[in-house]
Amino acid sequence: MKRFAHSILILAFVELIPARASQAIASDWPTWSVAFIAHRGGLFPGYQENTLAAFRLAIEHGAQAIEVDLRGTKDGKIVIMHDETVDRTTNGHGKVSDQTLAALKTLDTGLGERIPTYEEVLQLVASTGVTLLLDIKQSPVLDKSNVVRLAEKYNAVLNVIVGVRNIEDLRAFQALNPNLRTLGFIRGVMDIEPFVNAGINIIRLWPEWIYEDPDLITKVHRLGRPVWTTAGDAPREELEKLIKLGVNGIISDHPAVMNSLLIDINKSRGL
Repeated sequence: MKRFAHSILILAFVELIPARASQAIASDWPTWSVAFIAHRGGLFPGYQENTLAAFRLAIEHGAQAIEVDLRGTKDGKIVIMHDETVDRTTNGHGKVSDQTLAALKTLDTGLGERIPTYEEVLQLVASTGVTLLLDIKQSPVLDKSNVVRLAEKYNAVLNVIVGVRNIEDLRAFQALNPNLRTLGFIRGVMDIEPFVNAGINIIRLWPEWIYEDPDLITKVHRLGRPVWTTAGDAPREELEKLIKLGVNGIISDHPAVMNSLLIDINKSRGL
C-alpha cells in the first residue's frame, strides 16, 4: 500500500504549531487549533466510561476524538474495556481475556448498556467525522492485525490513531498499514527522540512532565511532532494552563468543560 505524505497523515486537528508556541503570553490564547479528545468517552453522571452511550454524549459535546481502550476476548474478539477485569465497570467478575464475547455481552455496565466491541464503535463514529484514539492494552489474545483489518473494513484507517507504548508495537502497526497515524504513550521523556526517529506521528506527555519542564513541548515541536496530554479530570483552570503552555491536544474526562473552554477561545479570536 502506498504511504501517504507525512503532512497528510497528520490531519488538521493535530496540526503542528509554530516553533515558539510554548512561549505564548499568559493573557493570550494560542492561534492554533487544540484537539479535544474525550478520555474513555468522558465522565457523565449516571453513564459508565467506555460505553456507546458515553461516546454518543461525547460527540454531542463536540469531541473531535474519543480515546478508547481495546482488549482481546477468549475467542479472539476485540472489546472496549480499560481494566484487565470487568469487576469495576460491570456487574460481572473476572478477566476480559478469560471470557468469550457472548459471555461479556451478558454483563450490564449501567442503564442497560453492554460492553461494546471495537467494531460497534467503528460503526458508531463512521459518519460523524470523529477520530478514535486506540489505547491498545497488552494482551496475548489481542491480535494487532485484527485491529487494523477492522479499521480497513470500515474505511477508517485515516479516522483512527493507534496508541503504542513501545517501538516494537509501533513498527508492527506501521508494517500492517503504513497509512495509520500513531501516538506514543511514552514511558518517560527519554523516549521522545527514539519514538520520533521511529516515525511516531504524535507524542503524549503527562501534565506533570510539562509542569516540571515546559521546554519539553518546544523540543517535541522542533522534532516536527504535535503534543497531546492526558489531563484526566483536571479542572478548567488547569486545561487553560496546558493550552497556554503549547499543547496541541487534550485528553479530558470532562467533555462539557473542554467544549465550553474551546468555544470561549474561539470567541476570543472572533470565530
